[in-house]
Amino acid sequence: MLEYSVKQRMNNRKTQSILATLCRPIINKISKLLGLPTIEHLEYQLYQKTEQLEQISAHQRAIYQVISKIRASLDLETIFRTTTKETCRLLGVERVSVYRFSEDWGGQFVGDFEFTEPSWDNYGKLGKNTIWNDSYLQEHEGGRYIHNETFVVEDIYKAGLSQCHLEMLEQFHIRAFATAPIFVKQKLWGILAAYQHSRPNNWQVSEVKFLTQVSAQLGIALQQAEQLAEVEQKAKYLRENSQQQTILFNLISEIRESLDFDTLCQTTVKEIRKALLCDRVGLFHFDPGSNYCFGEFVAESVLPAYNSALLHKVQDNCFGEQFAIQYQKERIQVLDDIYNAGLKDCHLKLLEKFQIKAQIIVPLMIGSTLWGLLCIHQCENTRKWTENEIRFVKQLAAQFSVALEHSHLLAQTRSQAEELAKTLDAFQEANYKLENLARVDGLTQIPNRRYFDEFLDLEWRRLVREKQCLSLIMFDVDHFKLYNDFYGHQAGDQCLVKIAQTAKEIVKRPVDLLARYGGEEFAVILPNTDENGASVVAEQIQSAIKDLGIPNYRSEKQIVTLSLGIATQIPLVDRTPQELILEADQALYQAKQQGRDCCLHFKILEKDVVNG
Repeated sequence: MLEYSVKQRMNNRKTQSILATLCRPIINKISKLLGLPTIEHLEYQLYQKTEQLEQISAHQRAIYQVISKIRASLDLETIFRTTTKETCRLLGVERVSVYRFSEDWGGQFVGDFEFTEPSWDNYGKLGKNTIWNDSYLQEHEGGRYIHNETFVVEDIYKAGLSQCHLEMLEQFHIRAFATAPIFVKQKLWGILAAYQHSRPNNWQVSEVKFLTQVSAQLGIALQQAEQLAEVEQKAKYLRENSQQQTILFNLISEIRESLDFDTLCQTTVKEIRKALLCDRVGLFHFDPGSNYCFGEFVAESVLPAYNSALLHKVQDNCFGEQFAIQYQKERIQVLDDIYNAGLKDCHLKLLEKFQIKAQIIVPLMIGSTLWGLLCIHQCENTRKWTENEIRFVKQLAAQFSVALEHSHLLAQTRSQAEELAKTLDAFQEANYKLENLARVDGLTQIPNRRYFDEFLDLEWRRLVREKQCLSLIMFDVDHFKLYNDFYGHQAGDQCLVKIAQTAKEIVKRPVDLLARYGGEEFAVILPNTDENGASVVAEQIQSAIKDLGIPNYRSEKQIVTLSLGIATQIPLVDRTPQELILEADQALYQAKQQGRDCCLHFKILEKDVVNG
């Protein structure tokens, strides 16, 4: 039946061809009489339109290829080298370079990122840190580029350029150029430039559009690379900081494993009072920020007969203004009798408040900062302090200062360790989000091409071992370019989002994967699924998209439809996943050829070819 149908179509086409040949002269005469175009003229117009559409299609394929290569890497050098090389090849120009603005709107060509046709290598490289400060761009802070405009010159000698600009271009034998701005977020980063040396160049609209699209993708890639560099730098800093804090924490823990500030203070004052047989020993702490004029006793050991000094606020402006700097230099005050020490009345009144007759005052330091004072008081009567007692107090004060510093550092380290743990948790969360971002398509929020490739390779190797079927569905939107042209790119994006979300509701198995393959093309990986199972999923997707009823008055059916291609294999060691992709892609192409809005399986195509 199939063979008869094919032969019948071939006979009909032959008959139509003969009739067309016989009728052509008659139709041409009638057309001339009526003032209408001849068949030859219409055929020529059709040929021109076909060529134009093929050129547009080729440019679209080219931009998708370049974008895929840009997105395939997060390394800046690889991104720029790939971009300039592919842009130079696809535009057919002789040089493509990347120019970066500096803070003063001067700038230079970036590193070795340019690509030049071999015949023009000898005329110097723009891309080896060539400084090219354009006074106009500096004066106008980016000029036209700040407004996201391109600059296209077919012939520098017919463009009305200034003499200094001409001389700059002549230096590198540039005859024609097209430039497009590169934005990172909202900031003008630089310029992507295509140059022609040998002759003027009639830049096509599609070529300028291509250059603009590539520069936009460069900006996105730069932004992602900068974000990655920032995360890596932060991770490096956190690792180094963590190592340093861990060393410090362990060292302090070994020295003062069970160090407690309150215990340290109480033990110190108690033991000193017992050793010296004095009436009171107290630890006085200055209020931070008081310039050593205010403070209070935070610990003491005192005989019951005398008043407690604890929690009494003390104000001594003279100490802050005159004596604090001396105690910071390790001054010690030893008074055998406060009334024979030449003290001022205000100072005497302060000492009398605490019933003091004689005292030793020793500074307590945290590093080079005066933390407080160790105060030894004799209250019953005056006292002659011996050299041994003074030396003993100095040694104890030094040990307490060390312990105090350790205690302070321990508390600080614990606080920093807690903060570091929080920061590390935040970093891990940010790293997870960044990794997820690298695997998810920004528009449709489904897996992107990169994750598609990883997932397909993983499932292929698994099913090689299990010797089970692996199916792949490739589908894209019919007449999507016409849709974009008619409704605009924003509507086109919304259409792709709806299709992705609708297909996602159908591809529900955890082992399956729906991904955006590129542009308006999507792919579904179906592990452990045979031909029939894949056909069911494909038909469900096709039907669900039709049910959406998205209007497309530029297509025959006036709604958005899909064409789908299916391929199924049992993965083998000597085959690759790319063969499965190629089969599904061929099936998709055949579905397009047969009128779109249909679903074909690759094996069916093979049978058709055999029967044909």
